[in-house]
Amino acid sequence: MKTLMRIVLALAFAGVTASAVAATPVPGGKWSYVFTDRKGNADRPIRVYTYRPKACDSTCPIWFVMHGVKRNASHYRDIWVDLADRYKFLVIAPEFAQKDYPKAAWYNLGGVTETDNPEKWTYAAIDHLFEEMRDGQADYRIFGHSAGGQFVERMLLLRPQSKASLYAAGNPGWHLLPEWRKDKGVETSYPFSLIGSKSGEAQVRDAFSRKFILLLGEKDTDPDDENLVKTDGAMKQGATRVERGENFFKAATRVSADVGAKLNWELVEVPDVAHDATGMSNALGAQLYGKR
Repeated sequence: MKTLMRIVLALAFAGVTASAVAATPVPGGKWSYVFTDRKGNADRPIRVYTYRPKACDSTCPIWFVMHGVKRNASHYRDIWVDLADRYKFLVIAPEFAQKDYPKAAWYNLGGVTETDNPEKWTYAAIDHLFEEMRDGQADYRIFGHSAGGQFVERMLLLRPQSKASLYAAGNPGWHLLPEWRKDKGVETSYPFSLIGSKSGEAQVRDAFSRKFILLLGEKDTDPDDENLVKTDGAMKQGATRVERGENFFKAATRVSADVGAKLNWELVEVPDVAHDATGMSNALGAQLYGKR
């Protein structure tokens, strides 16, 4: 009987141990593989680019890095190599290819209007990938630039229950205003605000409580940038990315005061940087880690 009990306990312990070990731990150096999101859209493969510094094993802190409209995740992974070496963390850069995640609907906007199942939203794929690659880490940090910044910002507001401990967005082109009430003077509805969306006060309060850094390059002020969205809804937020970002943050500040919720967000305006992923990434590194 004692022998049988030992076997049962050993198997139970082995199960706990196995669940804590990454199915696909981040290997040393640069690497890539194709992730099948079985908890989400198994028919939409995701190429994942990673980097692990020599000073790290697979248990180091994790940063997810989200590409822009060019869907060039390997480039974004490469931008973060020096930061990872300097500050000792792992980089995971998933690539949401146009073929499987077409247009803004399936990337920036997360597939929210395409499916009623939140686990199939593109935002959910980040947590699913984290579960696949984490090796004891309880949470992760996530940064996106431009379209990737929109991804991170909307992920925060529409799916704030993620395992991210810090969200950072650089130079988003337009924003999801954190206002769900129709009587507060906001002229636009979803996807330019939360009016008519699947998020309301509960999600906004949760999002406000999370650590979020919005970085705006002070020189990202070209109103004729070919990649700047100029729809009516976007133009009502401002003529440039800087103006839109400032107005978004003002809206968040107003809503948080209105409902009595603490806003755990930070606005950082980066001098001498325009619409540049490298400059914004370095600015975030300096903001969080200093010059060490």
